[in-house]
Amino acid sequence: MKKYINIFLLAIVAVASLSLSSCKNETDVIFDEDAVARLDAAKAEYTNILTDKGGKWQMEYFANSDEQGYIYLMTFRNDGSVTISGMNKWISYVSGSGGTTGTNAYGSATSLWEVIADNGPVLSFNSFNKYFHLFADPEDIPSSSEEDDDETGYGHEGDYEFDIMKYSNDTLYITGKKHGIDMIMTRVDANYDDEVYMNEVIAMADSFFNAKIPYVYINLPNGVRYIVKNGATSILSMYKEGEDEISTKESYNIIITHDGLSFMTPITLDGYVIQNFNRQADGSLLCRDDQQTTMTADELSTVFTNQTLAWRLDVSNAGGVFANYLTNLAQELKDYNKSNLSYAQLSYDNNLETFILTFFVKKGSNTFKPTFYLTMDKVGETQVKMNFAAEGDKAAQTYSDRCPSMKAIIDELGSHTFNMSANSLLAPVNMKLTQSDNSANYTVWNL
Repeated sequence: MKKYINIFLLAIVAVASLSLSSCKNETDVIFDEDAVARLDAAKAEYTNILTDKGGKWQMEYFANSDEQGYIYLMTFRNDGSVTISGMNKWISYVSGSGGTTGTNAYGSATSLWEVIADNGPVLSFNSFNKYFHLFADPEDIPSSSEEDDDETGYGHEGDYEFDIMKYSNDTLYITGKKHGIDMIMTRVDANYDDEVYMNEVIAMADSFFNAKIPYVYINLPNGVRYIVKNGATSILSMYKEGEDEISTKESYNIIITHDGLSFMTPITLDGYVIQNFNRQADGSLLCRDDQQTTMTADELSTVFTNQTLAWRLDVSNAGGVFANYLTNLAQELKDYNKSNLSYAQLSYDNNLETFILTFFVKKGSNTFKPTFYLTMDKVGETQVKMNFAAEGDKAAQTYSDRCPSMKAIIDELGSHTFNMSANSLLAPVNMKLTQSDNSANYTVWNL
């Protein structure tokens, strides 16, 4: 029995020796001096890259595949500190600076960072920054109001450590360490003020999409168009023009950057692979991947004559005879019945099946609505002609008699063709109509 025990012990020792030898050899292969030296060199290299030229970078951050992206501006320093600035609705919840309504709010805070070693170099934001780590916080998302919409335990599921994949032309390509989402960082001029920069990003977003504009288009090189809806949410709903929306539409999350917009991942439409768009001088978007695909809206005359939209006359922003008529009208209303003009609105009346221009006249708690009837013709892509009926409703006839400047405005609008310009090609919510034969005479209309 003792002999068998000794043989058994010898066998265990032999196996253990082989195992230790195997582990040692394996360790030598993985952690040899060359590998360690290369990793240390990579850490030093990326640390230098991040802090070089003032150390300011834009990060295009995606927390998950179902949510829009957010821009962060980061300034890295050699002392291990980083200032992170952002402007989005979630910052309003953690800071209170934008209230608790989910409006965009600016926030900036300084925390710590480091390039650490793992299987490769990793950019780690290793101390808490309330404006950035809010996406990695596993607490319930504060905006959720439904009882069954509880994200406790995972939150937005965002990352705060990133594998550094490569660097090229002032661009770092990174991947979220935990959730694997690819992102990019681009160098920014160190002299840029963070809050100014973030406000410019928000302004860029407003120039692309507005919830009041029904849709825009992606125009492919082969002539095929895709209809894009819900752009203001940054979760685009898209389907090919001419196909059934309900059965064919797809959703894609995007990020609005300082220079344009990008889809979270490349998408394929009709065989074309697209992802990144830059804003052009005319306000349209051009895909920088193929330099052919564009994003545009309907021509201005089509937008202005859209029967689902209601345009308000900006009574404080008119030129030439229109400015004079509006000034005179204010006095005439006061003299007539001590009333004032709240606003005038151009819209389509589905019951009457015609466009109407209504003046909303306020007297105490009462509002009078003299209404004039008209049709509108698209003379060109950026020209429109209004054609008013001889008379409006009963209130319009009364006010036309008592306030001749109201009728003068109608006559002036109806007797000229107007050239159109807008604040944005993609989101033209402010439209200027200028008389084609006299540029001094103009009106401005807002959605």
